[in-house]
Amino acid sequence: MSSNGDGRAHLVHEARKTIKRMRALARLLRRETGEPEFRRVDGALREAGRRLAGARDATVLAATLGDLRKRHGDELDGRPVERLAERLRQAAADADSTERASLDRTALADIERMRGELLLWNLLEHALADGLRLIYRSGRRRYKRAQRSHGRDPERMHDWRKRVKSLYYALDMLGADEAPTTASLTRRANRLGDLLGHEHDLWMLASFLERDSELVEEDARALLLELIERRRERLRGRALALGARVYARKPKRFAARL
Repeated sequence: MSSNGDGRAHLVHEARKTIKRMRALARLLRRETGEPEFRRVDGALREAGRRLAGARDATVLAATLGDLRKRHGDELDGRPVERLAERLRQAAADADSTERASLDRTALADIERMRGELLLWNLLEHALADGLRLIYRSGRRRYKRAQRSHGRDPERMHDWRKRVKSLYYALDMLGADEAPTTASLTRRANRLGDLLGHEHDLWMLASFLERDSELVEEDARALLLELIERRRERLRGRALALGARVYARKPKRFAARL
């Protein structure tokens, strides 16, 4: 991609992170604002994020395959995988070219409007503590569901990841990374979100290969799927082990510590 394309991709990425932070803030104040207001704001932000998602999936597939090739260069050194990589890079470039200025302006205008509304909300200390407890409790429940399936249920893992990211963004916004008692928890939540994100990206690539099997020869596809599953297994194990540390406390004890 061109440098302009790279710069634009960075800006879209930052906008998507901003949306996630705003959604985390809405969750923090969910009890204070009421369920109808929360759902309205969260829904608007989610829709804005979807409009900015455009090329993300295609870019993730290309990047995930690239990471696998770095890790398994000898095994994946061949024309079939190289042709697949080129197709994914082209798909990412094509997807990026279709979501130009007008679509972005609409999404960014929505973000700015919702930001203005969030600034009017009362950031009461008791509301923040209560909201943080609810975010933590939701993530803890989803961790236990993922744990029961040993991390092999992609939907449960993805649901858990969303609440892990909410917890990280909420802690980060509240400055928990600067307090001695909560800095390590904030770092662990961030790391856990990354592990779950990488695992989900690999699942996306595996699903793509199974759905569009004609894009690469059978032998190369089977090898890729084997390497993907091997890598996912390691990431699942690390995520579940780290999740046990992040969600070790019961929600009330967690809130009391903060």
